[in-house]
Amino acid sequence: MSRTQSLSRTQRLLLALSLVLASPSLTSLRAQLLPEGHHDAVAVLPTSASNVLALPADQLAWFDGSDLWLEVPSQPARSLLHFAMPVFGSFTIAVDSSTLLFGESTTHGIWLVPLNATPPSQPIANVVFNYDAVLLTPGTALVSAKTGGFSTLDNEVIAVDLATGNTQMLAQLPGASGPIALASNGDLYYATSSLLFPTPPGSTTILRFRRAIVDQALAQNVVLGLPQAEVVFTGIDAAADLAIDDDGDLFFTDWWTNTIGELNDATGPTPWRTTFADYATTSVSASTVQFVAANTTAVLEPFQPEASMLCVHETAWGVTSQLRTVHAQSAIASCSVPNPVPTGPFTLQVAQGPANGFGLVAIAFAPSLGAMPLALPGFEAPLHWDTAMTNAFATWFVSFDAAGIAQLTLQNPGIAPVLSVLVQTAFVNAAGTQLGATLPLTVHLDT
Repeated sequence: MSRTQSLSRTQRLLLALSLVLASPSLTSLRAQLLPEGHHDAVAVLPTSASNVLALPADQLAWFDGSDLWLEVPSQPARSLLHFAMPVFGSFTIAVDSSTLLFGESTTHGIWLVPLNATPPSQPIANVVFNYDAVLLTPGTALVSAKTGGFSTLDNEVIAVDLATGNTQMLAQLPGASGPIALASNGDLYYATSSLLFPTPPGSTTILRFRRAIVDQALAQNVVLGLPQAEVVFTGIDAAADLAIDDDGDLFFTDWWTNTIGELNDATGPTPWRTTFADYATTSVSASTVQFVAANTTAVLEPFQPEASMLCVHETAWGVTSQLRTVHAQSAIASCSVPNPVPTGPFTLQVAQGPANGFGLVAIAFAPSLGAMPLALPGFEAPLHWDTAMTNAFATWFVSFDAAGIAQLTLQNPGIAPVLSVLVQTAFVNAAGTQLGATLPLTVHLDT
């Protein structure tokens, strides 16, 4: 099933009406949607686009009901797979750098789709009412599917051999179709979905199957159930799609509350829930989430260096379809006087910092020696602190205003020859729960 097919026809109608009645302004979206310490960009898609997948080199795949399209920068979109009659798309995932796996729930087909059209796309399996999928190994996909039909009490997770098309039931879990995600250590995450409408508040539970249990079940042809699952978190209203980021946070699209929720440290022993994005005052809703990792030590947390990204397919059914890419956003340090700074007063400024936060400005001798990620107790994200700052010779405390700006005015007494110093600011937000640092700023003090 597609993300919207997991809802009844009445549910989909009510959801569409709620989106139409929401505030129609998209201009306020950027300011209200994301928490501070992030920045985003939006790519407009055809209104019928669904099952959106971001690919390397800024390529994009999406399905419009008849064709699976590939968009390459500066080139016309190209059809990878065509259906003579419209079908409901369920999922699009990457198998490797040259192949996609596509599922649809009208004829229940699962297709291997090469990006270069050679060999041609081919159906490899038939999984009834397939809904979501992850790649377990290079040759095996796991598919969440309501194989018994809408009237049955359970949903299944099916292993599909991508070479032979053979299928094997891995898990059987109560409820409607639920999304799945795979953590970096191979653990499988599953979100339950209620069969009832209206959905009882807090009826969704995030479950985890350890990778060793999954591998053993596949090897021994054992079907897993609730007794083999670990409860990660309970009390969520709905979860249509899941994505796990580079430091073990789990994002989920909650269509009932029109938010993207985040289970912080979902791969750890004590996860906690926050709202990552709230669509209550927008005219679109989050449909799916996709995490795209970057080869760096930076993580997708507020005020961190820009690296990995979260891709969110947003839609107002039949009206708007777009892809929002979300990155962490570092604070920016600047100097009021261009280098070299002459004798007299000058002001150091930090912008894009935490509103009403608190910071420490440190000055050391240049040059920069490179960032050293520091894990500090009580904070989820590391502090990217330049190694040169371990020998800082001066520090000042600063406060950030409501716009996330902090300023420090200093005096250059006049130095000959020119003295090059390195300035960096570390800070915490007003709640004391998030930290960050500017990139080092080199300032040349002159006479």
